[in-house]
Amino acid sequence: MASKLDLTGRWALVTGASSGLGREIARVLAREHRANLVVTARRQDRLDALREEVVREFGIECVALPADLTDPAALDALFADATRDRAIDAVIVNAGMTFYGAHDDATDDVIDAILATNVDAAVRLTTRALADFDRRAADGAVLLVSSLAGEFGLPYQAAYSGTKAFVTRFGRALRSERRGRPSSITVFAPGGIATEMLDDSGLAKKFAPGSAGVMAADRCARGAVDALVARRGFVVPGFVNKLGYVASRLLPTACTQALLRRAYRL
Repeated sequence: MASKLDLTGRWALVTGASSGLGREIARVLAREHRANLVVTARRQDRLDALREEVVREFGIECVALPADLTDPAALDALFADATRDRAIDAVIVNAGMTFYGAHDDATDDVIDAILATNVDAAVRLTTRALADFDRRAADGAVLLVSSLAGEFGLPYQAAYSGTKAFVTRFGRALRSERRGRPSSITVFAPGGIATEMLDDSGLAKKFAPGSAGVMAADRCARGAVDALVARRGFVVPGFVNKLGYVASRLLPTACTQALLRRAYRL
């Protein structure tokens, strides 16, 4: 594996960049690393606003490519467009969906969208990125944004937890499998983040921004980018989250599940 990743003047692709953690990761990459950006999400207007901001404030290049990552054909077209005229040397797989509530209340369409976004798209994009790195013998890097939910198994977020458990295991296994190659894979597993997803899912009613374990998006983004460029394997940001992760390894599962059920109960 290559040494620390230098992104100055190089291109990074960020998914889920229209808001929340993805937007802040894009801003950190531009501001602190002078990386050029390809940003993607569904909302064209927000991507355009982000593009204008980072170009104006940080003097980097930025291309906005809206895409629906639940559509495999659209994802393949996105990656082809992103790499047609440029070498992408960092891929941040951040886009994600959740459902907070009793699993029985989640429709098939909601579950399908969560699986397609959090699992299928993550695997497909990671596969495309690594193949491109290998073809160019590039020292590129993939950052998979997972979640502590994948470690705990959160009641009332069962589908989301399951997908994040997959992302973590997938990323860590791939990192081990590809040891010795110049590119790297990092799994980043935050807890709660003060973003639109927290508000839109209804979780903010339980875990308000600023409460223990809920990080500000800009602080979390800096931790994510630091982990990416340092090529770390698995990172849990924040003291409270690290403590929770260790506790999940030490306490009996029945105990942690009882605590989580009480904390997340509707």
